Amino acid sequence: MASVTREQFKIRSELEVVHIPTGAVFSAHPYSNPDDMLESVRVNWGRADALPDAPQVRRMASQLLLEQALRAASVRRLSDAA
Repeated sequence: MASVTREQFKIRSELEVVHIPTGAVFSAHPYSNPDDMLESVRVNWGRADALPDAPQVRRMASQLLLEQALRAASVRRLSDAA
């Protein structure tokens, strides 16, 4: 089983990432607390529904979504403080 890397993902927005090799799309709903966002992650596996390393793909996608949400929340806080 090959390891799943960040480079295999395209970040579309703070709420959506795509696993390039499979086309699986991971999306979430915005929340004021970025940690809550992970509870809302939905996946459209498309042709990747039988992917043997699906848990690793999901884990990396969730990590990227969380990083994006935290970054966006930080930018919003800085904008509100200005």
